[in-house]
Amino acid sequence: MPALSRSAVPSWQPVDDLDDRIGGPSTLSMPEDWALSTAWERAQTATDQGGPITDAERLVALSDGEDRHRVTFALKGNTLLAECDCAGYQYHDGWCAHVASLWWRWSIGEIVVSHLDTGREYEQPPAWLELDGRTDYDALTAAELDAYLACERADVGVRAFARSTRRSPGTVGNLLRRARGKLEGER
Repeated sequence: MPALSRSAVPSWQPVDDLDDRIGGPSTLSMPEDWALSTAWERAQTATDQGGPITDAERLVALSDGEDRHRVTFALKGNTLLAECDCAGYQYHDGWCAHVASLWWRWSIGEIVVSHLDTGREYEQPPAWLELDGRTDYDALTAAELDAYLACERADVGVRAFARSTRRSPGTVGNLLRRARGKLEGER
């Protein structure tokens, strides 16, 4: 069994207060040379022997190391929350082999990532995903956010989205209209 990380011994209990953390969890920000980084190379060559802890967190245990790390890795709004408890994450401004491993595995369809607001699960990064930023969607209901991200941001047609979610096109249109109204009202 791999040893725990050098940081304080983590608790593997679920965390329900992600938004209550000081500053909240970080959004994923790719460094300029991320594709040439050691973290990215390690992510593609080492096997992750960890697994999900909650919808928002995963245990990452790379086969080429002895440590296990708790990583927040979930969608919220139109962005990806990503945060690791390892020293490399802090040292490299939010990019470490553990986060890179999850990004790699998600990109090739090996893991599923949950959207904390809508409850939808994604087998690969969605077309609407924004890195390096966060738009405030707190005013939207889960259904409005789901319709807005799919139809407005990913250019999925209302009818196609209605079919995929087993809703009527009128319902999706109403959700989309309300979402647009709420977002325009905040500006």
